[in-house]
Amino acid sequence: MSKLEKIIEFAKALPKEQQDSLANDLVCLMRDRNKTIKLNANEIADVQAAVTRENPVFASEAEVLAALGESFS
Repeated sequence: MSKLEKIIEFAKALPKEQQDSLANDLVCLMRDRNKTIKLNANEIADVQAAVTRENPVFASEAEVLAALGESFS
């Protein structure tokens, strides 16, 4: 299991409020770590809505890396 997978499993076990806070922090981190990715207000709202769903669906590590083009480790 990769580091990202372990973090995701840990995050899934957190209470919903902590998951939401963590998701918001992750969005901020991703924005800061990769300045070439510019999320507009609608995209940020979409991400925030997605992570607050009762049964959210997460991208795989491969999908994230393909979209971002780099590793965050």
